[in-house]
Amino acid sequence: EIYEIVLEAQKKAVEAAKPGMTGKELDSIARDIITEYGYGDKFIHSLGHGIGLQVHEWPRASQYDETVLKEGMVITIEPGIYIPKFGGVRIEDTIVITNDGAKRLTKTERELI
Repeated sequence: EIYEIVLEAQKKAVEAAKPGMTGKELDSIARDIITEYGYGDKFIHSLGHGIGLQVHEWPRASQYDETVLKEGMVITIEPGIYIPKFGGVRIEDTIVITNDGAKRLTKTERELI
C-alpha cells in the first residue's frame, strides 16, 4: 500500500511539472496526496531538487521554495514515506522541464518484482 501511495504522488507531480510553477506548488501536489492517505507526517523531506554540476542544487521542490521552474531545468521528483522501526519507500526520477510540461529522464521500471 505505501509503495502505491508514493508512486501515485510521484506520478502526479511529474505530470504536473511545467514552466511557471514554483517548487512549493510542485511539492504540494505530492504532499497533498500523501497527506490524504494519512501519511503526511511521514513525508519528512522535500519533494526534490535541481541537478547540475552538483548532485543537489537549486531549485528545490519544497514546501518553502518560491523559485519558478523554467524550461531546461533538470530536477528530481522523489516523494517518500518513512515509518519509524518499520521502513520506508522513496521513488525518485529525474525530469527535465520542457515548454509543455516535463520529460522523465529516468528509464527504470516502476513495477515491484
